[in-house]
Amino acid sequence: MKKIALVALLSAVVATPALADNTGKFYGAVDLGSVSLSNTNPGGTAFGNPGAFRFAGGFHINPMFAVEAGYLMMGDSTLAFTGATVTTKNSALQFAAVGSYPVAPQFDLIGKLGLSMNSNKLAGTGTSAALNSSNTTTSLMYGIGGQYNVNSQISIRAQYESFGDSKTTNNTSGQSWNVGSTMFSVGGVYNF
Repeated sequence: MKKIALVALLSAVVATPALADNTGKFYGAVDLGSVSLSNTNPGGTAFGNPGAFRFAGGFHINPMFAVEAGYLMMGDSTLAFTGATVTTKNSALQFAAVGSYPVAPQFDLIGKLGLSMNSNKLAGTGTSAALNSSNTTTSLMYGIGGQYNVNSQISIRAQYESFGDSKTTNNTSGQSWNVGSTMFSVGGVYNF
């Protein structure tokens, strides 16, 4: 009898809170992902796709709507030439509305729409030293994903997001172009 009571208690602790409403609560999130950069070096070799880390905080306005702000740090990506290197460093400050739609008691589809302030820095060495530049561009961001609610406090999410374009300038030629970035990430959410 004690085993049945213990199983029932554990089931209530793990499953029932997932149905709880987090309206009016703050949350924190951490995401790890891989970024795909497009149009990074027109007419030449493209930069590699770096990893990324984002920490974010949000507020649940109601069971299906939240607002979120986050800071995304991407890893550096370097091109090496004879006697020179060029490194791109990217980051973004993001603000988004997050919608969620429950498709099962513990699983939600999520969508994001907002703004991403994308910072792009080029750092050249050797014969590419004149390529040094820094630009910030504000772009529309959007994303879609899924979230598994382990309980009322902890969730695991997977997302695909587009952060729009960031401007890059070649100070030697004066040429500018836009670098697009998308990310697939997996992360955790903690509701306070």
